[in-house]
Amino acid sequence: MNNAEVLQRLEYRHARFDDLEDLADLEAKVFTEAPYQYLMLRQLFDLHGSDWLVAELDGKVIGYALTLERGGRALLFTFAVDKQYQRQGYGRGLLTRALQVCSDLGAEVMNLTVRPDNRRAGALFEQAGFEFVKHDEAYFGEGEPRDLFEYRFRS
Repeated sequence: MNNAEVLQRLEYRHARFDDLEDLADLEAKVFTEAPYQYLMLRQLFDLHGSDWLVAELDGKVIGYALTLERGGRALLFTFAVDKQYQRQGYGRGLLTRALQVCSDLGAEVMNLTVRPDNRRAGALFEQAGFEFVKHDEAYFGEGEPRDLFEYRFRS
């Protein structure tokens, strides 16, 4: 099967309530150290359901992004692609759509954080135009370092 055929079967769309189980399963597979539990995802969905994007391939959710925008500033709150679909362009496509949504909402800048040992994610974000801002050894508390990145939308 060629890339064009796969892309025809791929859909990027807003999440629906019935995606929550898939999101929780994907979260647990990708973030093995401290995944968001279903309860947290449910509450995030209740507050920000329209802000979730999913990548769906053949009816299966293979990735998601939650972006939050307010007053020209956006945050990529959480982002994941199923490990078996990484390095195939799905994450880049999902990120491109998330950036477009925030741009359409009037965002001027988007921020995100990445675990320093998650080099693959850091590289994806840098390739998309994010710039490294700083390293914070205790971003989420002691022993929880993060690298902070920023993307400036061009007007």
